[in-house]
This record gives sequence, structure tokens and C-alpha cells, in this order.
Amino acid sequence: MDTPQQTWPFLDDTGAQRILAALPGGSTRFVGGCVRNALWDLPVSDIDMATQLEPDAVRKTLKTAKIKTVPTGIAHGTLTAVISGKPYEITTLRRDIETDGRRAVIAYTRNWAEDAQRRDFTVNALYADASGQVFDPTGEGLDDIAAKRFRFVGEAEDRVREDYLRILRLFRFVAWYGQDAKITKDALTACRNNRAGMKMLSAERVWSELKKLLSARDPVRAVRIMLQQELLETLLPEATNVDGLAKLVTLEAREGIVPDPMLRLMAMMAREPLSAALLSKRLKLSNRESERLKAWASDGEDLSSDMPERARLQAIYRSGKQPILDRARLRAAGASDAIESARWMGLADLAMGWTPPVFPVRGADLLAAGVPKGPGLGKAMKALEALWIKSGFSTEKPKLLAALKLLGY
Repeated sequence: MDTPQQTWPFLDDTGAQRILAALPGGSTRFVGGCVRNALWDLPVSDIDMATQLEPDAVRKTLKTAKIKTVPTGIAHGTLTAVISGKPYEITTLRRDIETDGRRAVIAYTRNWAEDAQRRDFTVNALYADASGQVFDPTGEGLDDIAAKRFRFVGEAEDRVREDYLRILRLFRFVAWYGQDAKITKDALTACRNNRAGMKMLSAERVWSELKKLLSARDPVRAVRIMLQQELLETLLPEATNVDGLAKLVTLEAREGIVPDPMLRLMAMMAREPLSAALLSKRLKLSNRESERLKAWASDGEDLSSDMPERARLQAIYRSGKQPILDRARLRAAGASDAIESARWMGLADLAMGWTPPVFPVRGADLLAAGVPKGPGLGKAMKALEALWIKSGFSTEKPKLLAALKLLGY
């Protein structure tokens, strides 16, 4: 297939051209996402290449051309060339000798068709040379590009069993490539039949892929299909509320909210501390992600859509901005009418934009006022802070310290 070069942004990439010029002619082609996206007239971000040269030969050749390489995936034949700070993955053609659903033992090859056969989807097994000519070794990739259809290369069952993460990759692609993206029947059947294999995957790989899926503009259709195929309950038994996700996505579109995978995960869950703790542990969320999820689930503030502003500010101060923002946006998404939703969004906007004041009293102030060290010092501090919050953060330090006697300190 010959395609006009203006549709191939990577052909004009100076770094890519330097790499092609350095490596032997015809030995290296563009592959995967950059070719797929160009054919679909979508933005190209990462530029990946496949080569007949083995990694050491690639490294030596590029070193001669003064191009830096990093062994980012040398066990699987991948080097990353870095030019002006931009990475270019270069992977030696390979075939899988042995797989266990998580990792593979590979052997290098010079055969483009063999390399294509070990790839996941036909639309990812397309190659383009320096002239813009497209090669389709599977014989199905270009047809699937035209139909916007996702099909596993060869036998779907075999491809899934080679790496169970491909189940999540399939639905991530469906989420990102629009409502008209199709999945073959064989692909769906293979995913459903092998869904238990996802439990073998590392938590880090699963969460990384889920975050990408949940970052798509509208992942609802993809996630709903996962629910129908019993994949969602297998992977996320605490987070199967697709209707909650759909309501949040609708709110995001209406209010111009940037997709947030953590908030979307919350939309699919019940607000229960135990569920949040279990999910945080199983997915090995980062400390920041885990704290956010648990704070949302355990926040005890009694919120309502018609709270006066003083009560709203007090709730934000006590709980912190993020838990109130998360709760308010989710309540806005699930509100029964537009007015109630707007009120919840008002609380969310307040939480996002308000800078909480700093409590003016310090421990040294209490010691100077005669409060002895020990547990009583902390109790006195909390009592004064409660008075300060109740006053709308307006009571100044002298009056707060004067209140110590009234409080029995």
C-alpha cells in the first residue's frame, strides 16, 4: 500500500530519519501505533521501529552515528535511541518460543512475517518503510484498519494465553478509538474464556493498563462490554458500577472536566472504606492514589447540596480539599436534576478554588499561656481550633487564647 507522505508525520521526524540513515537500508521499518494512527489520521506520539539487526549491532551502528541508546528492554530485543531528548524504541524482529501468560522466551529472526505473527492485533502488525510503503504480513491488518476492527493475530486463544494483559489492551484500544471501534467475535470469546488468567498478572501492569483505559475520553462502551463478558467482576469485583461511570463521563463532557482515572474508579465503586482498602492493596496503588481513595471512602462529613457557604468551607477545612471535591463531583454526576447537580458542582468548585486559612495558634502559644505539656496540650489545641472553625475562621489569636480559661485550661 502506498500512502502520500503528508499523512505520515513520522517520515518528517528528523530523529527517525537520522536512525534510518544510520542503519543499513531496508533493515528497519516503522511499526505498531505510529503506523496504525497515521492510517486512521490520528495524532502520532511515540515512534517505534522494528529491525532485522540484533540489539548489539543496532547499538554499535548508532554509536558510530553519535546516537545515544539505552537498553530499555534488552531481554526482549529493545533498545531506545534518544535524540534531542526524544525516545525512539527499536526492537529486533523476534518470535516467541515459550510463553506463560506473563512473559515470553524469544528468539531473533530476520523474517518480517514471523515478527508479525507474535504481535497482538492485526492493526498493530503493520510496517512502513522509509518511502511510506505499508507492509501487511498478516494479510488482515489493512482490512481491519478500514473497518476499524480489532482482531488478534492468528488464533485469538493463543494470543491471549501468551500474555493475559492483552485482554486489557484490547479494551483500552476500544475505549480510545471511538464508539465505532469493533471487536471480532473470536477476540471476545477468547477474552471471556481466559478471564481468570488476568489474576496471574502483576498488579503494577494491571493498574497501568486500567489507568490508560479509564483515561480515554469516553470509556463507557468498552467497560460495559467488559461487564457483559464477566471480565470486570473478575478483575475489579469492588468496581462494577458502569452506570456510575457513565453518569460521571456525561458530567465531565458538560462541565469541561478533564478525565481523571481515579475519580472514574470511584464512580464505579460503593463509598466503603473496606472496599477501598482491599482495592488499594490488590492494585498496589501508589501512596498518593491509595490515600486519596481511602480519604474519599472514609470521609465522615455530612454533606448536602444546599449547605450554606460557611458550612461548606468548614467541611472542606476539616476533610481536606480532595475528598470534598471527589464527593461533590460524584454527587453532581448522580444528581436527579440539573439544579441539584449545579449546587454540587458549586461545592466542587469551591473546594478546588478555596485556599484554607492557617490556624493562628501554635503549641508554643499554649505553653506560654500556662497549658502544661502532655495530652492536655493536644486537647486544648483541638478545642481552640473547633471554636475557630465554628466562628468561620474569624476569631483572632488573642481571643482564642483568652478562651482557654472558659474551656477549663
